Amino acid sequence: MAAMLSGSYMEANRALVPVYGISKDTFLAFLEYMYTDTCCPASVLQAMALLIYSEMYQVSRLQHICERCITTQLQSVPSRELALTSLNVVSLLRKAKFYNFENLYTWLLHFVATHYLIFSQKQEFQDLSAEEQNFVEAHKWPSDSYLAQLAEYRRYIYSPRCRCAVM
Repeated sequence: MAAMLSGSYMEANRALVPVYGISKDTFLAFLEYMYTDTCCPASVLQAMALLIYSEMYQVSRLQHICERCITTQLQSVPSRELALTSLNVVSLLRKAKFYNFENLYTWLLHFVATHYLIFSQKQEFQDLSAEEQNFVEAHKWPSDSYLAQLAEYRRYIYSPRCRCAVM
């Protein structure tokens, strides 16, 4: 940004510099960070937009803050709300992969795997690549063995042979 405004670019001689590809709220959050060294995106989507914008201008500390914000906000969503939310986590995964946010991409892939029962029911699950689906299937929770043991336990508990005797 400093090179753009003080170098030999046409923006250096303009009174107004147009900024494309970013919402007003995201740009204001970016400016807030530049002036105060603090940032608190209002949503996961705004944090992702700010992450992409901070990558464009190579503001690495802001990138780390945004990644942390995304992971923290997603971790704090209760499972019931996660099942009902319109937030498309696979879309976030796509953006993380496209912009080479490797840590965020890996974290999101694990997030989908550890919330397998929720995400496997969503339409967005079908948008995963074959490689990603294989990873999720291999690392899903609850695992197939756990679900099989749980089903066996429930069959036993609810069978007529199992009686509770009170002393």
